[in-house]
Amino acid sequence: MFRDLLDSISSLFTAMMDSNLNNLMKFLDSAGLVIAVAALVTGFMGMNVGGLPWKDDLYGFWITLGIASILSLLIAYLLHRKQYLK
Repeated sequence: MFRDLLDSISSLFTAMMDSNLNNLMKFLDSAGLVIAVAALVTGFMGMNVGGLPWKDDLYGFWITLGIASILSLLIAYLLHRKQYLK
């Protein structure tokens, strides 16, 4: 009887830990997606090749930063709207 009780408590604790780990992995996955979009945009704009937009513009850095920020916020909003973390 005590063995069955211990097994059920152990399986309950394992299920709770698995659920917490799944929620943490979903959060880290969505945070990585938001950061990856900004890294992709700034990586493309930071290439040392000719023909890139805003290469010689005084505000080129700020334009690129604004585009990366807007896309990251858009992805974060879409994930929030889909209730991805719940």
